[in-house]
Amino acid sequence: MKKMDKTEKKIMKLLQTDGRKSFVDMADDVGVTEGTIRRKFYRLVREGIIRIAGVSDPFKIGFNSPAIIAMNVEPGRIREVAEKISKMKPLYYVGLTTGIFDIIVQGVFPTNEDLAHFILEDLGNIDGIREINTSLLLRIYKQSFEWGVALETN
Repeated sequence: MKKMDKTEKKIMKLLQTDGRKSFVDMADDVGVTEGTIRRKFYRLVREGIIRIAGVSDPFKIGFNSPAIIAMNVEPGRIREVAEKISKMKPLYYVGLTTGIFDIIVQGVFPTNEDLAHFILEDLGNIDGIREINTSLLLRIYKQSFEWGVALETN
């Protein structure tokens, strides 16, 4: 995969601030043509570097039991378990970690009953999971994707 150039990094930074920003406005901000923005944008999307998505507050759309679930897995099965878990619908984040847990996931569930079913039945039926630790989110104070892009050229 080709590295991002300085213009592509600027496009990404602009979209992290405003995902609906037009190609024309980005071209004005970056100082290039609208065609350059369009071509570079579609390359970033095609190569999976960026995805454009609407981000919602789970509580406001009926998911009253968002949760962070941490797991310990049998040695040698971490990748296998992570790949199985990655296919599960209620989860929007699956990551391998260092520290006291092997895998951390985040998911949204309509009710505590749905969360319990997911933990006891769905995760409970995956061979290799040794321990599950769940934290229910009570309120979200910040949910941002503006974590920046290094703009220096490589």
